[in-house]
Amino acid sequence: MNDRPTPLELIQIANDTLARAVLPGAAPEQLYPLRMIANSLGIAARELAAQDKDTADETRGLNLLYNDAKNFDDLKTRNRQFARDIRAGAFENNIAREAQLRQHLVIIARRKLAAAYPKGLQGNNN
Repeated sequence: MNDRPTPLELIQIANDTLARAVLPGAAPEQLYPLRMIANSLGIAARELAAQDKDTADETRGLNLLYNDAKNFDDLKTRNRQFARDIRAGAFENNIAREAQLRQHLVIIARRKLAAAYPKGLQGNNN
């Protein structure tokens, strides 16, 4: 379906309208809730914009960790198994697998931070 505006565009339009038309004339007691709404819209827009790439990258990272040995119907199921495997110590006692695990977790954490608080990544290339 090629309907316009897309859900992402609608969120961006709402956020832009809020920032340009509503916030400047808002009463002081309305600023905090309006900024919370603007922040929420911004996070949702960034998550939607990156969703396909993030899902593909996360799947690729898990495939590397598991050497494609585990087949799952979807990423949610795979992540539940991944969490169980971490709790069970499946990645311990193997330096290479522990390094892969850490690298995967850092990549996922950085992607979540990029959506929730992109300023937190500015100037941080680690």
